[in-house]
Amino acid sequence: MTFLTEEVKARLIKDLPKFAKVSEQFFNKEISVNDYKGLSGPFGTYAERGANTGMFRLRLPGGRITQKQLVFLADLFTRNDLPHLHFTTGQSIQIHSLQGPQIIEMFKECHAQGIYSRGGGGDHPRNIAASPLRGVTPGEPFDITPYVQVASEYILTLIPDFKMPRKLKIAFTNGLENATHVTFKDLGFWAQADGTFTVYAAGGLGGNPRKGILLDEKVDPSEMLYYIKAMVRTFIENADYKTRSKNRTRYMVAEMGEDKFRETFNKFLLFTKRVEDLDYTLPDTTITKTGNGKLTQEELAKANGLIGEQVQDGLYYVYYHPVGGHAQPVVARDVFQYVGSLEGTEARMTGEEGTYFINLTADEARKVYDLIKDDSSTSNFSASVCCVGASKCQVGFQNSQAAYKDILAHLKAEGIDDSLLPKIHISGCPSSCGTHQIGTLGLHGFVKQVDGKPQPAFNLFKGGSDELGVVTFGEPLGAITTADLPAFFAELAQTLNDAGVAYDIWIQDHEADFEALAKKYI
Repeated sequence: MTFLTEEVKARLIKDLPKFAKVSEQFFNKEISVNDYKGLSGPFGTYAERGANTGMFRLRLPGGRITQKQLVFLADLFTRNDLPHLHFTTGQSIQIHSLQGPQIIEMFKECHAQGIYSRGGGGDHPRNIAASPLRGVTPGEPFDITPYVQVASEYILTLIPDFKMPRKLKIAFTNGLENATHVTFKDLGFWAQADGTFTVYAAGGLGGNPRKGILLDEKVDPSEMLYYIKAMVRTFIENADYKTRSKNRTRYMVAEMGEDKFRETFNKFLLFTKRVEDLDYTLPDTTITKTGNGKLTQEELAKANGLIGEQVQDGLYYVYYHPVGGHAQPVVARDVFQYVGSLEGTEARMTGEEGTYFINLTADEARKVYDLIKDDSSTSNFSASVCCVGASKCQVGFQNSQAAYKDILAHLKAEGIDDSLLPKIHISGCPSSCGTHQIGTLGLHGFVKQVDGKPQPAFNLFKGGSDELGVVTFGEPLGAITTADLPAFFAELAQTLNDAGVAYDIWIQDHEADFEALAKKYI
């Protein structure tokens, strides 16, 4: 069964003319930001701070950009004078500083190229997340790639017909890592060695974060879509429609209890199995490309981890992680254009604001590395996760991008090596677009009273982890003013450099020392 039919594609775009009219009204200052938000979100776009420009978010299932789509996007970036592109924690790309007509035209062009951004925002099932190196990394129980494709196509069929209470996030992991947060998403599928999925539900970050509950084990992949549909029905029928801030599945479990939630879900699951035919045929996602040479160990070492070997003999991936997730449009254009010109290649966006280019021969990997090396992070700290921040986001408290870049600039100016610092996660507000709760160190935008005056600040969290089976949300320690953040990280970096030990090892025996250091700034 094919779910993404021409009829479905037409339904996803049929009311674009209506939105185009609303967009024109907004950019002509005829309707408010709030009125526009309710209508723009379903088309993957929101007004930016100041209400003079907008952002367009591409819906990229499992973070995948096909070879053909890479060429198209390179051309799109060329034809539009873009100040920057933001790679998101939702495995997507956000195009910023756009005018209304640009957004409408981009939506149409992307739709024609198989990038269906309907439901990229608003009260809809969002972009499905998946392990970016699925199918190309050794040790996987099985390749989840075709299942991600089927689920992503199926979820699009629900967008035009279902009025969701709020957004719903679904994720898959290949069983080797939890970067897609399957154990604390609204619905998560974890691949197991016996060929089944373990399924988690009703978790989430943001305000009042909650780990997901174990919903079921040994789920045959053939039943995957029934679980998705049952979750949608459970959400629609049981959400708290009176309090929008609590209209997420994690609050349902808090209200109902785990046992009642499972019982309710299972009723919808049984009903869905009785009345619907959601059988499917897996697409063929086999990688047939072969390599024709090898990179030396010296070359791999010189690339600082940005090049890796695939399970397919002679093929490689190259990792591109622009600082703060902000890619230079000229770099993105050039590398997208080149990779799109190669046989059997594609890109896989990550949940940490980067992208892998996969299925590269040795010579191709060398060229891609040369294209991205000057715009890509090479240390944990410079590869930190950072949301787009209050300079663009309407709901952001603080400018996370500026704060992070001030820290980096201070370390550089002082000649302090950042290689022993950990990757940090920065959100401009408690909404956790920078996933601050699961960072080894996390920050979220705040306002701190200093001598009776409000000052821009960030709350500091420590000890978060998204590791499979041992998820931990970070412990809040207090707020540090934005002005003091560079000095705090400089002192922490110098402490680590003096000890000659990376933070993740150092902290195991120095928690009291770390908290004492933090208290100097909190």
